[in-house]
Parts: sequence; structure tokens; C-alpha cells
Amino acid sequence: MKSATQEILVKYPNLAPYLNEKDLPSDWTSLNKHEQALAALARFFEYEELFDLNRIFKEVDPDWIPFVLERLWTYLYEDTYLAKAQKPLIIKDSSDLLSQQNFAELMNEHGYNMDVKKIHMYRKRGKLPKETIIIAGKPYWIKEDVLYYIQKKRT
Repeated sequence: MKSATQEILVKYPNLAPYLNEKDLPSDWTSLNKHEQALAALARFFEYEELFDLNRIFKEVDPDWIPFVLERLWTYLYEDTYLAKAQKPLIIKDSSDLLSQQNFAELMNEHGYNMDVKKIHMYRKRGKLPKETIIIAGKPYWIKEDVLYYIQKKRT
């Protein structure tokens, strides 16, 4: 499953039945327009079904448009590598950039016993997601990537 699809399912796990089968589900009535558009986008990622970009602006809740656009970035830059340049780093809120200490704290909030030393060793061993950026020799991760990592560990 593509990373962009998995990121949608983290926010909308109820869409999973609409993505598990290559055959298009016949009944979409249990989903609202917003969810239908997200499911159709995820099916585009998974099965290369046609997707009209106008649906993003007509059917997706306006507060979720940045989320949808970020999933498109993930698809183009990570899942398919269609975009050749490095994915631009967009940090909307400085609290979304996590140090090793912040990473450990977030893990602890989700029931994992972590400290900075464990984060450091796990990183060295390649057991953590690749850091988003290194500043002054110190690794930092985007909070969303860490939350995705935590969600992935649970499944």
C-alpha cells in the first residue's frame, strides 16, 4: 500500500473497505462527499483510477485541503518518484518539528517507554523513520511522520 494511502487511512480508517479491493465498491452511500473524495483519491494512488482534481475543491472540507495536497506530495515524491527534485520542506508550526527529546516524549504519550538514548540508538540502527532535517548536527522529524510511525508500529 502506498504511503499516501496509509496516511489517509490513519485519519480515516473507515475508508479501508473501499480500498482493499481492486474492484470499485458499488455502495458509497455510507460515506459523505468529503470521505468519498478521499477514498477516490486513495484509489487513484493504489489503482491509478481516474481522479478529478476539482473534487478536492468541491467536495473536500476546506480545512482538509492542505492535508490532501500533502498526500499528493507524498504520492509524487515518495510513492512514485515522478517528481525528480527533493520534496520541499514546509513547516507550518515550529512545534511540528521534533527533536530526539520531543520524539521520545511523543512515543511515551502513546505508551512506549522511550528516552533520548533509546531514540539515538534506534536512529543509529535504522529502526526509526529517516529524520526530516539535520540542524547543527542534530536530527529533527516532522510530527506527522512520527505519528505515522507510531500508528504503523501498532498495526
